[in-house]
Amino acid sequence: MRPVDAGEEQEPEQDWERLRSPVLDAVRRDVSALEREHVRAHLRARRKLLEIESLLDEIKSEVEASEESALDPARSPGAEAEERVVKLCEKVEKKAVEAARMGKRIVELHQQIDSYECY
Repeated sequence: MRPVDAGEEQEPEQDWERLRSPVLDAVRRDVSALEREHVRAHLRARRKLLEIESLLDEIKSEVEASEESALDPARSPGAEAEERVVKLCEKVEKKAVEAARMGKRIVELHQQIDSYECY
């Protein structure tokens, strides 16, 4: 029996590395894509929350203006302000639903990324 050459011992390990490498590369690409999508989702959610904040500020201004006009007998309180507030509230509700959907997607992305952590 002859002694095992160092080169022969390395061959199975090199084969394993060659087989494993494409799989790891694919997993790394998947994780990178998920992380990029995760960042984009956070930015979209932040933008949506800023839109909601802006709409809420508009509602507050409309309500304050409506209150002031109600206190001033010279100005009629009119249904116009109330109508604008109702429309703004509807917009806020729609944006809130979109923000909730984005939040759910962010959670899904976190779960997908966490499932790849074992690699």
